[in-house]
Amino acid sequence: MSENKTSFTAVYDAFLNRITDDMFMELTELDTYHILQDLLINAIPQFEFPRVDLTQYELLTIEDESIYCGAESNYQPVPIFYHRGGCFNCELNDEEINVLAFYMIVGWLDY
Repeated sequence: MSENKTSFTAVYDAFLNRITDDMFMELTELDTYHILQDLLINAIPQFEFPRVDLTQYELLTIEDESIYCGAESNYQPVPIFYHRGGCFNCELNDEEINVLAFYMIVGWLDY
């Protein structure tokens, strides 16, 4: 990722560091990424006067599949996923990341 972009993961980390809900421990990683992405996309319009255009972002594919891993799994399908994440097409500072994380928390409380 180029230096003038900010990964969604940076915002996800800021959000997850502020919540104590154990529900994320019960979800699959793929479900967690789907929820985080939805919360972030819904948080963007809540940020009233951002310094940069937050509507310019790239959503990348989240894929899910099952593979056969071999003897360790007794040849049972093992679910795997690829989270290629997303990114803003600009560099966000810590304050902007924290504002988005705050609005993700507001969205999370609505769940």
